[in-house]
Amino acid sequence: MWDSKLFKTGVGILLLFLIIYMGTQISFIFRPIVVAFEALFISFLVSGVLYYFTIPFVDWMHGHKVPRPLAILVVFMLIIGLLVLLFFTIGPILQAEFTRLAVSIPAGIREIQQIIRELEESVIFNALLDLEALDIDEIIDNLAGFVSRAISQVAVSVATLVDVLTGLFMTIIIIPFLLYYMLKEKGGDFISNLVERLSPEEYKDNVHRALSEMNKLLGTYVQGLAVVCLFVGILAYIGFSIIGLDYALILAMFILITNIIPFLGPFIGSIPAVVVGLLDSPFTMLLVIIVIVIVQQLESLVISPQVMGRRMALSPLTIILLVLVAGRLGGLLGIILAIPTFTVLKIIVSHIFEYIKPLKKPTGQAPTNRS
Repeated sequence: MWDSKLFKTGVGILLLFLIIYMGTQISFIFRPIVVAFEALFISFLVSGVLYYFTIPFVDWMHGHKVPRPLAILVVFMLIIGLLVLLFFTIGPILQAEFTRLAVSIPAGIREIQQIIRELEESVIFNALLDLEALDIDEIIDNLAGFVSRAISQVAVSVATLVDVLTGLFMTIIIIPFLLYYMLKEKGGDFISNLVERLSPEEYKDNVHRALSEMNKLLGTYVQGLAVVCLFVGILAYIGFSIIGLDYALILAMFILITNIIPFLGPFIGSIPAVVVGLLDSPFTMLLVIIVIVIVQQLESLVISPQVMGRRMALSPLTIILLVLVAGRLGGLLGIILAIPTFTVLKIIVSHIFEYIKPLKKPTGQAPTNRS
């Protein structure tokens, strides 16, 4: 009984629950660690993403006899030069579009108000809704209360904004140093060597294969997602420009950014473009929908399979379940990290089963002679 597998498994589960319970009772001890993790998580996340973007160029220059620190500095200068180039090329267009958007907002609001007035005066609306049943004074009082509460929150919002800007400034300062260290030490190899040194000797080969596969697939995902989003943004901008949609660059950049979100991103990114098209005319809205459908079909059928490869492909049902669970647990950030996290966990589980499977062979079974 004491040596049975079921008994040992039960004891292990009970010990795990006991450790978790004891951890909840002394959570104040781990509070500094949690605060440090929350403060540095975004910095490490952004640095890790930039690492997978830049490590191929650093490795290529280092392979051509360029010292690694010098190669990293060259990459940093190229990044700065690219940002400056984008600022001077796209910046004026964005500024002009944002200015036109700010000017057109009041006119758009007045147009919406006029539509509402016409709707209220229509016979169909009056037949469906008895306007006399509406308490206009109560609506005005509620609106005034909402405005007063909003004004009272201004001071709190300003304080929160200052905290956010401070955290953002510190993050921007930390990221270059983290990225330089990760590129210099070749972050993926550094983590792999550290984990391998901490692993028992009999697990080292399996751990090395698992970490190498994780590093390769994460690099494929990050680099491929960036290329896919860039293609989607460029195609959307071309399509919007062809149909003459206002604010084409802003709307295309919004689609580019939201395409990072699995499954939901294309739908979220298309909403502003459809609304702008509807404010112009129903026919323009139809053209916008056609452009978005064409872009998404090209992305899903041509671009993603070629860039991401079949190894990163997941079924739509799996993506939906991941988005639902990750959104519930981690919000928007959880949704964005759902697919890479699932990929890492899948690799870990597959290698655990790969290691356990030979142990399940019957002890009396003679090895097969392959000679």
